[in-house]
Amino acid sequence: MELRKFDNGSYILADRLELGENFRIGPNTSIRAAECIIGDNVSIGANNEFLVGQRLEIGDLTAVGKANSLTARTIKLGSYVFWDSNIVVGHGGKFSQDAHLSVGSYSMICARITLNVNFRIDIGDHVGIGEEVAIWTHGSYLSILEGFPADFGPVWIGDKVWLPAKSTVLPNCRIGNNVVIGANSLINKNLPDGCLAGGIPVKILRENVYPSNDPARSVTLINKVLHDYRDLAAYKQLTVELEFDPEALRIRCNRVVFDLQSMTVEGSFTEVEEDFRDYLRRRGVKFFTGRPFSSVLPEEYRRLLAASPDGASSSK
Repeated sequence: MELRKFDNGSYILADRLELGENFRIGPNTSIRAAECIIGDNVSIGANNEFLVGQRLEIGDLTAVGKANSLTARTIKLGSYVFWDSNIVVGHGGKFSQDAHLSVGSYSMICARITLNVNFRIDIGDHVGIGEEVAIWTHGSYLSILEGFPADFGPVWIGDKVWLPAKSTVLPNCRIGNNVVIGANSLINKNLPDGCLAGGIPVKILRENVYPSNDPARSVTLINKVLHDYRDLAAYKQLTVELEFDPEALRIRCNRVVFDLQSMTVEGSFTEVEEDFRDYLRRRGVKFFTGRPFSSVLPEEYRRLLAASPDGASSSK
């Protein structure tokens, strides 16, 4: 086995190890995997524990937070995944032969989520899973010989799904593509492509809703986004000039052009244009440029964070 130690107390132990360029790892993180394949510009925070029986694969530009515990036979995170903190992969049955987790690219896995891998969990591209969601692949406690229920099986989630906070997905459920689910829902059945669903237990509220294309609506929404960003930029003391061409569906932010049809950008970025790109991201309009998303911290917070406790005057 190869052992890679880092100066901050973290280490990777693997039979096969491949680390991409600009890999960053926080203190006191341990990774144990038969194969560990990590792409370029990946960051992993502090106090994480990975125990992966076969293969751990993390794609380019994926960011992992802190205090996560991940145990499975295989774990695959795509590119540009945002994986937050205090997430558990494992729980009951995690040492089974079908303990596999796959998360597609451009997805967001928020804090304090449970992903139970007694059976495999497959999550598609462009999926958002909100805080305190639980996905279970097993459910049992009392004896089946006395007629009590037990359920075991995989969970599959398609592309472009929004599964908000405090929802629960039960075993043997399949969620289609382009699905939005209400917060605090209990998903105990399959959901078809394009639906809006919610409730305890979940009900299909509307079918064939997503995606939808309404050019007039898009123009109105973009103008609202630009209006709101001007206010935010003024608060952050950023110099920004915004123009929108509704015919070509192109936004110019200073010297950078954002093409809403091709989802490409032209021009050189400063922190201001990166801040605008991140603002669009928070509204689901994501321009992937090969760089992490970043925003500018307002001056009032920067000042406080820059101050040293040693240099400040004290009062009694």
